[in-house]
Amino acid sequence: MTYVMKNDLRDYILAQRAEAEEFSKQPGCWMGKMVHPSDVEYWSERAPSGTLREFKRIELIEDAYYITADHVSKSYARSLQFHRWTDDKILRHIEKISKQAERERQIDHLEKVAEEARLDNLAADMGVCRETLDRWIDEDYPSEIFRPASEQPEYEVY
Repeated sequence: MTYVMKNDLRDYILAQRAEAEEFSKQPGCWMGKMVHPSDVEYWSERAPSGTLREFKRIELIEDAYYITADHVSKSYARSLQFHRWTDDKILRHIEKISKQAERERQIDHLEKVAEEARLDNLAADMGVCRETLDRWIDEDYPSEIFRPASEQPEYEVY
């Protein structure tokens, strides 16, 4: 059986390749290109019907799978059976997961800022610079060293 790629899919692929070529001409920039439409073996497996509609549907399903696998789990992503969903439902799912991922990034950022502030305050409380505190932490000093001065045990001075 002969594989026939529709012109709209061929044009889509060639446009992406041209965009990647132009983008990659900029210093320090690189963009991957889709496989050339003349590679019949590849495209007959990637988009068996040869239509742009089928190709975009496959990409949408893959996008939903990978965003779900990355932000939830692979097994959960597999269990959803995206191939049975409508495009609209998949798009809503992708939007939902994207919003969750953004919230998680914001929370991670706030936690990092809070931890940095905590360490800055601890260094000040201990009367050392932050660089020294970081070095002490890296050198695996006993944990009681890193308590605030008000919580430190009394040591006898000889």
